[in-house]
Amino acid sequence: MERLKSELNSLFDLTDLGEPTKIVGVEINVTNDSVTISQPQYIDALLHKYNMQDANSVTTPLDPNGKLEPNKEERTPNHSNDYASLIGSLQFLAIATRPDITYAINQLAAYTANPDLKHYGAAKRVLRYLKGTRSHRITYRAQPT
Repeated sequence: MERLKSELNSLFDLTDLGEPTKIVGVEINVTNDSVTISQPQYIDALLHKYNMQDANSVTTPLDPNGKLEPNKEERTPNHSNDYASLIGSLQFLAIATRPDITYAINQLAAYTANPDLKHYGAAKRVLRYLKGTRSHRITYRAQPT
């Protein structure tokens, strides 16, 4: 690693900031035998943005007894834009550090073009799930050699 840094420094003016602790909202904790990633601050920001910081948490991202169906009413653009923004934020979270919400987000994303209040409520349920699981993280451990 030092050789690479030296070679790059000969080509560019570099500053070594050391081990990263946060990259694009993903918190990183590196130890001798593991790397842990999480996004609790991003979850808090989403909860605050959608006024869900005081909501009660739930144990599953989707209601197991609920069934999502297409909206039969006409499209309301303002509502749809807010829904699309929420789904996009949740997709980023699912891709980066929370694979446990991926199925729910993929199901909800199918209704982005014309969501109704039931879809929006289901998306907010995912936020309630995240509130109760905000400390979940992914840990990658080194294999003993």
